[in-house]
Amino acid sequence: MNELIKEFKMPWLAAKQKVYVWYFILSLTSLFVSDETPLWLLAIIVLNFANAARLVRKVPMPETD
Repeated sequence: MNELIKEFKMPWLAAKQKVYVWYFILSLTSLFVSDETPLWLLAIIVLNFANAARLVRKVPMPETD
């Protein structure tokens, strides 16, 4: 359990990079909206996710064993 908590804290990242990761996670979850959402709002959500994906590509990934 402690290893999982350590991974969620992301100690190898700077504060700005942590914000990028959490922004990406929130943008990803916002893609799962209701079917009653207007089309213009869906377009904004998709553009927001594209921006989050662009930013998260700047974050270095940790080495895995």
